[in-house]
Amino acid sequence: MKKYLLLSFLFLFTFRVIAGDHQKQEVDSLLAKSREFANAGNLLKYIETAIKALNLSYIADHEEGKAKGRFYLADGLVVAGLFKEGLKQLELVESTKYYREKTLMRSEVHRVRGRAYGGLKLNQQAIREFRLQLGLIKDLTGEYKTKSYQFTYENLSVVFQNLGQLDSMEKYSALQLKNLSGLDENTQALRHQIVYENLAKVYTSKGDFAKGQQYIDQSLALVKKYEIPVVYNLYDAMAGLEYGKGNYKQAAEYHEKKLANLREIGSRDGMRNTYRILADFYRKTNLDKAKADHYEMAFSRLNDSLENENREVVDQVLNQILKLKDQESETKISKSVTISIIALMVLALAISFFVWRSRHNRKILGQKEEALQETETINKELTEQIGENKFNNLIDLAKSNNPEFLTLFTELYPQFIQALKSLDPNLRSTELEFCAMAFLNFSTKNISEYTFVTIRAVQIRKNRLRKKFDISSDMDFNSWMRELVDTPDQPQAQD
Repeated sequence: MKKYLLLSFLFLFTFRVIAGDHQKQEVDSLLAKSREFANAGNLLKYIETAIKALNLSYIADHEEGKAKGRFYLADGLVVAGLFKEGLKQLELVESTKYYREKTLMRSEVHRVRGRAYGGLKLNQQAIREFRLQLGLIKDLTGEYKTKSYQFTYENLSVVFQNLGQLDSMEKYSALQLKNLSGLDENTQALRHQIVYENLAKVYTSKGDFAKGQQYIDQSLALVKKYEIPVVYNLYDAMAGLEYGKGNYKQAAEYHEKKLANLREIGSRDGMRNTYRILADFYRKTNLDKAKADHYEMAFSRLNDSLENENREVVDQVLNQILKLKDQESETKISKSVTISIIALMVLALAISFFVWRSRHNRKILGQKEEALQETETINKELTEQIGENKFNNLIDLAKSNNPEFLTLFTELYPQFIQALKSLDPNLRSTELEFCAMAFLNFSTKNISEYTFVTIRAVQIRKNRLRKKFDISSDMDFNSWMRELVDTPDQPQAQD
């Protein structure tokens, strides 16, 4: 009997190890695919695959997967323009063991946080993050060290350009060149080209046209030598130089060439920005009013199209985040079920062994069962307490206008969200959040205070939703929301 029991334990342990190794390999594969999607510019797939890797990492207890999956998610959110959400994910990355042990991961977290701060126009905080990153890079080695220095210098150069601090921009552009000096020009031609063009813009802005032309010539030489197809930044630098010299017609020609190159490579965002530049350029220089009007119209059409697409992407990304919360809950439940099954198997073997041994052992088993029942009672009480704490947390999130409010509300009242979406599947997350506050019986004044808008703005949004859901004017808006689902004893927010 003892031999049988030992063999059973050995089988269970071996099975778990093999299953865990397979899951970790799957996590690594998902992380690799996620990076492929990122490099290809497929943002939604990048985020979706990172979330899959993250969930499986928790099942497999894969520390590296937890950190990298969460980091890729944060990076994707920052690229999507959801900077605050990205910063929250970075905080969770910092709680992992892998982050604390790996210098490269800590360095990368500073890089992405700096980009998020830059997107929020918090330039000084961005500079601080990039400089913290520089302090970590010195401990890296090989290719990682060189690339990290290059990207950090580039990021600092961009921030100082936004601040109009040309001397600092020049300093970090020069550091980029120095960092590239030890690398093969053939493989790093594009990076050399970018630095030359940025330095050309710096010296043009300073009025040193001769030095600006010098760097333009160096960039042109690289383009011809390596047949580089992406040259719109070069044309932008050339246009700036000619404009500085007062050669407006020549500057216009280079802007037009820049637009043509953006069309060739399919950069719609770059085309939109160039339409704006050309419209302003032709109007400011009085060169061609018809062209100014033409590019103004082209900008408006493309801008509207891109903004609609961006809104759709953001909505889909936010839906992915909501799904992440659901999947994390499902993962915890699945893991608990697995643990319970294993525990039951072990318990069954133990019972058989104890019954075979003696009545004395049966008595011990009975005592253990009593302890288990007591634990279940305690767990039940804790579960009820957690439910109350979640509702209090939900109210605090609403009052602080925290983005996590809608996520927790969806977890607590899924039937209400489903009922709203059955009326209008295309409801935006902001509309869902507004209806959720009404469901919690927040007053117009409360909603105005917590979302930082005027009372008039809240009333207008209520009227729009009344029309959308065909709510009669004599029906109280909050009551209609609360009657949408038949949930007894619905809690209400206390002011």
